[in-house]
Amino acid sequence: MKTIILYKFKNSVTQKMPLLKEKILLNSLNDLMAIELLDTEIITEYTMDVPDDFNFEDHSDQELLELCRTSKSFIDYHFVNVLNDYDVI
Repeated sequence: MKTIILYKFKNSVTQKMPLLKEKILLNSLNDLMAIELLDTEIITEYTMDVPDDFNFEDHSDQELLELCRTSKSFIDYHFVNVLNDYDVI
């Protein structure tokens, strides 16, 4: 068995964190309390054990999404969707 990390953004799964600006990551308690007032995007990081012969490219998005649902460890990252007229994810 080996441990892998997958990232889910909307309805797709990738092996690398999607490129979002770190400055728009919500990380303070005040930011997190305001989530309901902000338009945010969520990237979820899943950590899971898979067989040694697991190959990411051999699986469809639907299969990878199902695999993510079986993960026991995940982290949600919240990003502000719009900061101003020019700063959109």
